[in-house]
Amino acid sequence: MIQYPSLVDKITNDLQSQLSQGKLKPGERLPPERALCVSFGVGRTTVREALKSLTVRGLITKKGRGVIVADPDTSSPPGVDLASLAARVNIKQLYEVRKLLEVKIAGWAATRANTADLDLIRRSLDPNASGENGNRSPNRDFHDALAAAAHNPALLQMYESGRALFFRLPFFWKLFDDAKVKTVRARRHQMAHRWHQHILNAIEQRDMTEAEGAMFQHLDIMEKDLLSCLGDRALGTEPANHYSHPMLTEIDTTKNEISDNRSLTR
Repeated sequence: MIQYPSLVDKITNDLQSQLSQGKLKPGERLPPERALCVSFGVGRTTVREALKSLTVRGLITKKGRGVIVADPDTSSPPGVDLASLAARVNIKQLYEVRKLLEVKIAGWAATRANTADLDLIRRSLDPNASGENGNRSPNRDFHDALAAAAHNPALLQMYESGRALFFRLPFFWKLFDDAKVKTVRARRHQMAHRWHQHILNAIEQRDMTEAEGAMFQHLDIMEKDLLSCLGDRALGTEPANHYSHPMLTEIDTTKNEISDNRSLTR
């Protein structure tokens, strides 16, 4: 009986559990191979195969002569073949599914959310509460809170099944240079936060139609913005907002005001 593959799987799963539970933090260095061999009672080849599997999933990355924990937002769910997934799923298809589910989620949240649900949604938008969920993304927390507020177990199950695909598609971000990833994502997080506030306002007013419309526009703009960024990358130019909307204009205006103020203080 060949046990080698099962040993690799066991070590891979054990290490991934430590990552998902926060026992190993992003940027933290993993124990050296020799220490892992002693810990798991296996040879170096087995440990290397397990580390290779975690690297393919985007959970760890090499740094110098060691290995560190990767950013959780760029990691992939267990068992996902990123190359195959990237070939089969494109951005438009992804957002088609998100609109199908999350527009109705927003509408039902507007009519079904209770006091505890609303408090959870509000906390997801509070920058001072961002540390409560460890390494979780506040944008993801907002959408998770809405899904729970819809109070439909079947819909929640469908949403949770696709959540890893919705929020953790590393092959999109890997299309950008590392130096630009933080800038692009920070701008998109800011834009998303504005829409989330708008959606929350509609839910607080129990306006189902407005909540659904705001969610659709939010997802539609995020889709078009990402396509624009990727298009600019393909052309070798700087990202530009080809899709016009007041929300985007507000962000650009704020940036210009900050830039002007900095110029005056120099």
